[in-house]
Amino acid sequence: AVVSTKSTVSSGINAEYGRRLSILLHPDKNPQNREKATAAFEIVNKANTILKEKDTVQKFKMVLTEAKTRVLKMMEDKRRIAISKNLPMPVEDPAKFSHLVNVMASKQLADFEIRQGDKEKKNAEDKKRESDLAEECSKRLKKLEDDKLKWEESREERVATWKNFQFQGEKKKKKKHVLGMYRPPKPKQEEK
Repeated sequence: AVVSTKSTVSSGINAEYGRRLSILLHPDKNPQNREKATAAFEIVNKANTILKEKDTVQKFKMVLTEAKTRVLKMMEDKRRIAISKNLPMPVEDPAKFSHLVNVMASKQLADFEIRQGDKEKKNAEDKKRESDLAEECSKRLKKLEDDKLKWEESREERVATWKNFQFQGEKKKKKKHVLGMYRPPKPKQEEK
């Protein structure tokens, strides 16, 4: 919703206009339409807080001047078309002009809000992606640390297993040599 205030007047007059409008739309003053009055009152209060911020007011003034230039260009294009086709010139109505400027400004502000919403949504998705990535990295690091800790804890068991394996191999070697350290010589074939 757009609260139509004059862009050429000072912010004090606009603030006074906003206060008067909020008094008129206050839900206590409109008990028969309390829900609509509450919604309108909230909109006017939001507009009043926005009008108190100088940067925002400057931004809105820039949007309004851009809307005026676009409407003037659109009207100039209509005049050129009328002249080229020998049609009657369009009538310039100040009320219609201000209405077109307000509509154009509303469209620009709506487009701006949509772009801001998309930007915020993209930022939220990027933050979520970064947090997911950070969480995944921390899980991987934790798993690596756990694996390293388990490896260190299982060292004694691995060493004991290896020693048992070597010891069993020595037992088998001893079993092969039944006669002890002495081995009888291999028999040689006799030559004829």
